[in-house]
Amino acid sequence: MKRILKRQYSIYGDDMPVRGGAGKSLVGAIDDGTKTVRFVIYEAERSEELAAHQLDKTEIQPQEGWCEQDPMEIIHHIRVCAENAIDQLTELGYSKEDIVTLGITNQRETTIAWDKFTGEPLHPAIAWHDIRTDSTVDAILAKVPDRNKNYLKNISGLPISPYFSALKMRWLKDNVKAVRRASRDKRLLFGTVDSWIIWNLTGGPHGGLHITDVTNASRTLLMNLETLNWDPMLCRLFGVHRDSLPQIRSSSEIYGIVKDGSILDGIRISGVLGNQQAALVGQNCLQAGQAKNTYRSGCFLLYNTGTRRVQSTHGLLTTVAYRLGPHAPPVYALEGSIAVAGGAMKFLRDNLRLIQDVSRDTEHIAGQVFSTGDVYFVPALSGLYAPYWRKDARGIICGLTAFTTKNHIIRAALEAVCFQTRDILEAMNKDCGMPLSKLSVDGKMTSNDLLMQLQADLIGIPVLRAHTWDMSALGVAIMAGHSVGVWSCDKWKHHNTVTDTFLPTTTDDDRDARYTKWKMAVQRSLGWATTKKSIAMTGQKRKNSTIQSIDTISPPSSRKASVDTAVDKSAEDGIDEIIQQSARKFSIFVPLKSPKDEHTILDDAEYFMNKKECDYGACQCCQDKRKLQTDWTTIEEIIENDPEIIFDSDDNPIVIEPKRELHMDSGILKLKSRLHFDRLPAIFKNIVSKLSPTSMT
Repeated sequence: MKRILKRQYSIYGDDMPVRGGAGKSLVGAIDDGTKTVRFVIYEAERSEELAAHQLDKTEIQPQEGWCEQDPMEIIHHIRVCAENAIDQLTELGYSKEDIVTLGITNQRETTIAWDKFTGEPLHPAIAWHDIRTDSTVDAILAKVPDRNKNYLKNISGLPISPYFSALKMRWLKDNVKAVRRASRDKRLLFGTVDSWIIWNLTGGPHGGLHITDVTNASRTLLMNLETLNWDPMLCRLFGVHRDSLPQIRSSSEIYGIVKDGSILDGIRISGVLGNQQAALVGQNCLQAGQAKNTYRSGCFLLYNTGTRRVQSTHGLLTTVAYRLGPHAPPVYALEGSIAVAGGAMKFLRDNLRLIQDVSRDTEHIAGQVFSTGDVYFVPALSGLYAPYWRKDARGIICGLTAFTTKNHIIRAALEAVCFQTRDILEAMNKDCGMPLSKLSVDGKMTSNDLLMQLQADLIGIPVLRAHTWDMSALGVAIMAGHSVGVWSCDKWKHHNTVTDTFLPTTTDDDRDARYTKWKMAVQRSLGWATTKKSIAMTGQKRKNSTIQSIDTISPPSSRKASVDTAVDKSAEDGIDEIIQQSARKFSIFVPLKSPKDEHTILDDAEYFMNKKECDYGACQCCQDKRKLQTDWTTIEEIIENDPEIIFDSDDNPIVIEPKRELHMDSGILKLKSRLHFDRLPAIFKNIVSKLSPTSMT
């Protein structure tokens, strides 16, 4: 039985402004989502939208698992939406001059590379849920002790995953010639969508500001959570030059003025938040111990931990929730990210043709049955995010019987969203030791009453649905208004909002039994994807051609020809490699060299961890001569000369040292390093003499 309690509160006291009177300050909000761009206008300290307009974005999928967006379309849609929303103000007795400031909230992790002199994007934006960087992840993990994906969490709060921007930046540098060329010519700019928008709005190539805020920077895998600055060791690991990255600012301060010739010209920009952090603020979860969940294409649950930075040991992310000004302490949050929530409903509509309209049919058809009939749907269509972080997981539907109908499958898809939310809540309880007493929710999917009731039943606590489905624009409007003094975050923190409350109606035994079977289904979804690490994906040259050429020799009688072929193909890789590979082929004993203990970039982790903000040159308290002067040119050279990681036919990583230089002297090939001729087996003395007639001692 569904129980909904309606609670209506006076959101503000008598001292708050009332709509209908002219002269009230207005705050605009740019909301760039995964699928839409919106421009919303609020009356200061009022949560209802005064005017709004939105446009859908074009989603580009050039390959399976790839998802791209047109950066220029984002800027175009912002300008069109702003014009339409501002046009609506005239009928309400307002004008553009009443808009005192702008806030920007955006899809996080989506990454753009552009030319700072021309303003042209160098590649389509790589969306947050794009999984093309799988092989880049493997290459990075090969440099990490024990291939531990959580090795960098104590610095950045994030695991090494295709989800985050640093991997997308590295992929662009490895695979896109225009990006590599721009990096070499010192004209490359990297950024998340907020940086791209601000740079364009504030002038672009003509003095545009290249900045981001702490919430977006905390999603790149490049920011140090303690210093709130780009971490030199992380930049070096991922091969991203610091000069191409934006300056990190707080979430609420005056950054600059719009100067792009659009209708927004002259308006200040004073608030920036990633969309999930913005929803946390909009949901009024500004005190430690409060949490919100947003149901969109993905699902994102944020738990406010206050100024305490909690390092999760159960698969969650540590992220920055917001920072109320350049001198305010940062507020942190634990986050659980679900890759596929509303995306599962779209999958049922577009791929399986089980429904026609997501918002109408999912609730109606699933409501025709009272249970899933023991059917479980794990929608790991692009892997599983928190708390599993398994990119090898794939979607499964299990528990089918002869009596299963599409109604059961659709209901199982709805329950999957709820089970994934419980996974995250279980992990948060273990990390924080403070179980939630209620869960605030927003997002388009929350209009589905059946989903909300299932969520309350499966987590066993009340679910409070916001009065509007999109709280991100409201949250960043509060931040922007706070910095210019027209919207008080302190007052907002102590006000109640209008909610619909869904209470749990099942027993603990029932929900636990269903959750146990969900965990069984998740286990069956793991290990399905065995993606090969292709050269096209990593952008690395395969240097083990000797292995391939020798191992694929078929006629045993052509032994001499095979050796000659191997020599010809591997001359530039040096005689040592020929010896080792041929020894394997022809059963010749060659003593193996003892492995060397090489100094790697991760050996510097402790050094960089001990550095403070003063050492990064980001503080205002030290003289310039006392600040750490980092030679980024040298670091870039070190990165380029680092050993490459390639993968053999069994997907095992192989470290390949940089190619040794060869010199031509009077048409004769000479190796730069001298070889010890007397140590070579007899079979190779002929080979060596053919390569160089000079005596080798």
